[in-house]
Amino acid sequence: MSEDQFREWVNRGSALPLAVKGHTFVLKGDNVIMVDGGKFLYEDALELVKLFNSKSPFGQINASLMIAERNGALRVVVLALIAVIIIVVILFALH
Repeated sequence: MSEDQFREWVNRGSALPLAVKGHTFVLKGDNVIMVDGGKFLYEDALELVKLFNSKSPFGQINASLMIAERNGALRVVVLALIAVIIIVVILFALH
């Protein structure tokens, strides 16, 4: 999906969701776009499309992390990692 195609989709005000690299974009207002459950402004969503279209794997990872941060998935992953680390430390302390 190119940036121009994304702009056309937004300008049409389509009720249908848009799939970009496995992520779902849904229009929710004049300037609000939901991406996998996370709220983004138009400019931020356009930046995500640019990052997904970049050839740099770091740009694509950055876009995925931005989405995970906005929809709360990143918070869950971080909390799970903290719990695992605490359990490992307690197990080593007991032995």
